[in-house]
Amino acid sequence: MAKKSQAKRGMKQIKKRHVIHDRVIFVLRNNVFQKSIVSSLIACVIALGFQKFSEVEILPIESVQIEGEFNYLSEQDLKQKALPYVQAGFFSVDLKLIRQILIGLPWVEDVSIRRQWPNELRVRVIEKQPVAFWGEDGLLSSRASLFKPEKIDVNLKLPQIYGPNGQHEFMLQELGRMQAWLTGTQLMISKIKQDARRSWTLYMASGIELRLGRDHQHERLHRFAGIYKQQLKKHTHKIRHIDMRYTNGFAVAWQNQEA
Repeated sequence: MAKKSQAKRGMKQIKKRHVIHDRVIFVLRNNVFQKSIVSSLIACVIALGFQKFSEVEILPIESVQIEGEFNYLSEQDLKQKALPYVQAGFFSVDLKLIRQILIGLPWVEDVSIRRQWPNELRVRVIEKQPVAFWGEDGLLSSRASLFKPEKIDVNLKLPQIYGPNGQHEFMLQELGRMQAWLTGTQLMISKIKQDARRSWTLYMASGIELRLGRDHQHERLHRFAGIYKQQLKKHTHKIRHIDMRYTNGFAVAWQNQEA
């Protein structure tokens, strides 16, 4: 009996080994498993290759090309600002950091950077285009960005905007709208001001000061444009200021009050 029991146990163990062997063979022959193994090996190779090629001595950045049209920026200065941050390999160089450094410069509006195989960076810089002065020490770009360069060319033929902090974008938009309302009058706004009480005053290149107050600015400006073309245009150089803050009228102050 003991010998029979041992024989049965031996047969069970042999069958169990065969089952395990068959399962292993099935897994190894399975296409999904094979693809998974191959994919893992490829990923490992790529990772090792990337790590190797990221080393500075393998593919160093040897050239930085600055692209763009500049009136206030210098290609050489931009390159000098970028160079300390390109001391890395072709793949490991930190493009976001370089962009952050350059876009922090006062005259830089936007920056895009791309790698050029095998050892070059191409840096595209968009320069700010000033369209108005802001206060005494600031400029506004065509994208309504407020910036304060170290030196401002006071001879730039740009309108001046004075207003509360944080209102620069809105006031630049208003300058455009108000100038549009003056189409046909041949008047050009040289300065626009909004005081602490939100009262608006426009100063024309001809010397006229136009007081609009804090309410209904567009309505008053539209009314002024009609009055000016019909009655006041021929007296332009005699006018000191015009006050449109009246409900049904306006007031004119002349250069020579006795006139």
